[in-house]
Amino acid sequence: MFKDQITRYKVVYNRKKETDKKDGFLVQIEVYQNGRRRFFSTGIYLTQEQWNIKKNEPKDAYTAARVRSFVAVLEEHEKKQRYFHDGRFALKDFDLLKVVATPPPAKPTFNQFFASQLKARKKELKWNTYRQQTACLNLLNEFNPGVLFEDLKFQFVDEFHQFMINKGHKDTTYHKRHKIVKSYIQKAISLEFLTKNAYDQFKLTTPISNKVALMGDEIKLLENLNLNEQAGRMSIVRDMFLLSIYTGLRWGDISVLTAHNLIRTENGIVLNIVTSKTQKALVLPLRIMFDGKAEQIVLRYWPDNDEKKLFSGIYNAFANKTLKAIAKLAGIKKKIHYHVSRHTAGTAIAQKAGVLTAMEILQHSKLETTKIYLHLSNFERDKALKDVKDWY
Repeated sequence: MFKDQITRYKVVYNRKKETDKKDGFLVQIEVYQNGRRRFFSTGIYLTQEQWNIKKNEPKDAYTAARVRSFVAVLEEHEKKQRYFHDGRFALKDFDLLKVVATPPPAKPTFNQFFASQLKARKKELKWNTYRQQTACLNLLNEFNPGVLFEDLKFQFVDEFHQFMINKGHKDTTYHKRHKIVKSYIQKAISLEFLTKNAYDQFKLTTPISNKVALMGDEIKLLENLNLNEQAGRMSIVRDMFLLSIYTGLRWGDISVLTAHNLIRTENGIVLNIVTSKTQKALVLPLRIMFDGKAEQIVLRYWPDNDEKKLFSGIYNAFANKTLKAIAKLAGIKKKIHYHVSRHTAGTAIAQKAGVLTAMEILQHSKLETTKIYLHLSNFERDKALKDVKDWY
């Protein structure tokens, strides 16, 4: 390429430096070559609020893509002219270009943004988190597969909310879905696709906590349940559930336990793990809690290889389904799922060792969260009420 024919392209906003124009100022493409300039109109007018001064482009992603399409047309024309004229090109050669504007690209949707962000974050997300967010994206696509960024207003949130209610979603479910959508809208704001979050006007109420926890007699029913050898993986699920009760560990930590997380000492086995959710270290002596029942389970499943998991081949969905069958066999009337084990641990530890101890073992950052686990069954409550006498 000849040095005096090097061409540079630049987007120019409000070239005339106008100050008072309600409809906005013109966006142009400046082409520079050897001290000479030529300007091409995009036909796009934007207000100062719609222009990103720092990035020198429209704030709206769709409009920014339109501006880039104008530059691309000019660059492609230059490329063709140089090809047919031995690498030579002058600004006057743009006279041969009759139409600069091209059909605007399709408007990017929030659905596409959500999907691309989720795909990019897949490796950093926990499997269950990724699964929940994928389910939320599928629900959003079912509601409206083409949600534009400009549609992300109060009306969108309200209609999405009614859509979930009409599908029969419970308050805990739609609350989770709203939180996920809200977080991706906030991400879009950070990337300057939006300026406001539609949820700022939508009051997202926290669902009333109605956690289920097993009482002492119910735990004994599980412990004493006789599962024959044909029960197979049912016994493993029962023991995983009990180990979570005895330690307060979540499914995500119990399911990946290996011998590396267990240290043999003179005073018994010590659990040493960095929990997946909080990334905090937890050191727990297994022999001193629940009469050493946690240690007994660990020894029963101790792997022959340090890299091997204590409980392999068990998945969360299967465990939850199996627990319903186990509860029925044990005569437990409560509807239980795996996380009930953590509620049970929190309840037992808070009642017997105090809320602060429970807070430390459960690794809560707020005391209010731990207090939720002070769950009393009607039986326990009535038993406590019997002691309320002779007070006046």
